[in-house]
Amino acid sequence: MAESEKVPRMQRFWMWLGLELGKRAGLVAVCGLLITLALGAGISKLEFATGQDSYLNADDQVYIDNVQYQELFGGQAMLVLFTADEGSEITDIMSPANQAEMDRIAEELSAHPDLVEAVITPKTGLVWSDNLIQSPDGNPLNSIAGKALLGALEDDPTEEGKAARAADSAVTLERLNAIPVEDRTLDNPEWVDFLIYGNDDAIRKSLLPIFTDRTHAQMVVRLVGNADIDTEGAGSTLVVDTVESATWENTTTTVTGAPILLKDINDYLKGGLLKLGGIAIAVMAVILLVLFDVRWRLLPLGVIVIGVVWAFGLAGYIGIPLSVVTIAGLPVMLGVGIDYAIQMHSRVEEEVIIERDAHPIQETSRNLCPALLVVTFDAVFAFAALRFAEVPMIRAFGLLLAVGIAVICFASIIIPLATLGIREYKSPTKARDFREGPLGAIVVKLGSLPKSAGPVIAVASLLIFFGGLLVEEELTLQTDPVQWVDQNSQSIEDFRSVEAQTGSSSELAIFVESEGDIFTQETVDFVSTFANDQIEAHPDELLTATSVVTTVAYLLEIPGASVVIPRVEDVEAAYDVAPAAIQTSTVNVDANAMNLIFRYGEGTLEDRAVVLDAIAASTETPPGLTATPSGLAVVGVGLLENLTSNRVMLTYIALAFVAAFLAVRLRSIVRSLLSLVPVLIAVGGASLVAYAFDLKLSPMTAVGGPLVIAACTEFTSLILLRFIEERHRGHLPQEAADVAAARTGRAFIVSGLATISGILVIATSSLPLLRDFGLIVGMNVAVALLSALIVLPPLMVWADQRGWVSRGMIPDDVLRATTPGYKGRRGKAPVDPAPSVPVPGA
Repeated sequence: MAESEKVPRMQRFWMWLGLELGKRAGLVAVCGLLITLALGAGISKLEFATGQDSYLNADDQVYIDNVQYQELFGGQAMLVLFTADEGSEITDIMSPANQAEMDRIAEELSAHPDLVEAVITPKTGLVWSDNLIQSPDGNPLNSIAGKALLGALEDDPTEEGKAARAADSAVTLERLNAIPVEDRTLDNPEWVDFLIYGNDDAIRKSLLPIFTDRTHAQMVVRLVGNADIDTEGAGSTLVVDTVESATWENTTTTVTGAPILLKDINDYLKGGLLKLGGIAIAVMAVILLVLFDVRWRLLPLGVIVIGVVWAFGLAGYIGIPLSVVTIAGLPVMLGVGIDYAIQMHSRVEEEVIIERDAHPIQETSRNLCPALLVVTFDAVFAFAALRFAEVPMIRAFGLLLAVGIAVICFASIIIPLATLGIREYKSPTKARDFREGPLGAIVVKLGSLPKSAGPVIAVASLLIFFGGLLVEEELTLQTDPVQWVDQNSQSIEDFRSVEAQTGSSSELAIFVESEGDIFTQETVDFVSTFANDQIEAHPDELLTATSVVTTVAYLLEIPGASVVIPRVEDVEAAYDVAPAAIQTSTVNVDANAMNLIFRYGEGTLEDRAVVLDAIAASTETPPGLTATPSGLAVVGVGLLENLTSNRVMLTYIALAFVAAFLAVRLRSIVRSLLSLVPVLIAVGGASLVAYAFDLKLSPMTAVGGPLVIAACTEFTSLILLRFIEERHRGHLPQEAADVAAARTGRAFIVSGLATISGILVIATSSLPLLRDFGLIVGMNVAVALLSALIVLPPLMVWADQRGWVSRGMIPDDVLRATTPGYKGRRGKAPVDPAPSVPVPGA
């Protein structure tokens, strides 16, 4: 029988492929160039996503509500903080010159309706107050505020309340009459003072959202609703540039807001992706040059770069968006994927130098390519678990890695076989035998634990894994999105400055909808009562409330008087004289909707989630009315819920997928479990370390577990399959482990360092979200790979002495000859009829 006829069909295919690729290396190069050009064009189609569609699902109620809210009242808010210089205060901020600049800024911003929805300056707030107090005939009793106060006097249920209101009105009239009618203009500091300060010399409650204290005022620029990240970024840039172009008297300005932070992240994604990839390539080049003792040492790096181009180009065509999570895909794919090319390159030179076969390319192809397919499917199944994540950007990351690693495997098989095939044909490699090299010796030493340690290791791995499982729910996430951004950036400095000076940097919006006219007494009663109740219940979180209802209601609040809800006619009259920007931001008449905005105090997303739950539990709307929370705070809480809902489960789904695949592919549950022992140690150990040191984990650790599983099972599967290959060649279990370690040590050390460095490169990012992910996952992968090299060999030897590893994978006669006490499988023919090949000079 001819030798080729004794080789299984699949192995004959791989041998044919290795031969044909080398013979047609020129054609392969041309095809590779065309594929690279075609797929490379897809990179231009990649889109960057940092909006709420990256965090929330389109069918999430929070997402739906926020889209509706932004359709009604506009999008994200940009905040401009005016700070009076030392020795100055609000009246200086509101000088005539500064008011003129505010008018100019509002006019310039409003000239861009494609970017800006509404501009509410401190002057806008004063104009509204002025309109409420002024009357056509100069009689304050005929003003909107005067009529509302008279109505409250009548409606106050107690005599004490009526007396308090009468006394307060007398003081107000005295202050008002002290300013001649003709001087009641916003150019007059005395009139400005009267509008801002009440009779108690405190800032009027209705103006606190604008004038937060005696030295600060705020301008809110509402960007267009439901804008994409580029439009939102352009709007934030427009606001910053317009405000910075102004000249202010005795005042400094600070511009901040979520759109600026999101723009920073988006800008970083566009430049940081290439930066991280460049650093990873440079580090890997050093590792290959120093440690990879082969000809053409940088060939694996060239292969992986081409593979990554293919991967990201395909992602562009498929439409996988890049987000703050998927940006990590480049260094991860470089780190994990380069192992394939290194293993292929090293195996070719091993076959050439040891002279195991006259056709080293064919021998490499038939022995290593099936193993590479196994580890590729390991990784694909691990990454597939991320498709079960609740957060869209994590699902996209899983798809990117699954597609990318498959493409990289294809490139790592085709390109090295063709390149090294033609090289060995024209210029055969002549080098010393590396079997006794230092890297191989290190790997042999690492795996030299006595075989009796096998069962101890197996039990320990389970204890560590389940110990990590027990503490997993106790771990906390860093859920403050502000902490994810570069903490040394000017944007964060401005954000923190505004937060410190005003006590707030976010908002919680409640939009109230009516089945009929929004201006009804029922609506006014609900909004007024609801606002008061929530601020009273959450004084540290909800600082102020802003709406057309609360503006009138706060006018009626008098010390010593009863609480009186304003009449609907007064609220509607107040709305009618409000500046257009305030009307746009407070009421959507066509949609019968009213906006109520709370200024949110400092706090974590967990704190805000508690408040939102309390609000939802305590809110009862009258028939015909609905009240829906929305805004940035609600979106953040929605992200938190999505992140925490099944973060831990993703790791266990990945474990289950990989275990099931290996059990089927390796035809043994035992072999599958052996491959996962180091993974269990790494996954459980990571949780125990985080718990012991009380670490706050980045939300990206949701992708860390499957990533560690993919990287580690890649190594464990290769080690296991090479062990079985050496057993097939006639080695005893311990000999097979030592030979496999010695001959693959160079490749494992180099590819292991490349994998770890590729992930650790992410730790060089200026974004804490990425930096923490790189550090923690890089550490986990290092532990996992060391576990694979230290734990797996003695465990394999111990198990295979009982016939649990090689049985069913190599012929029975070989197994009987190399396993003392093995009796074989009675009546069953050998599974693999391929002849054993003697190993010269083990």
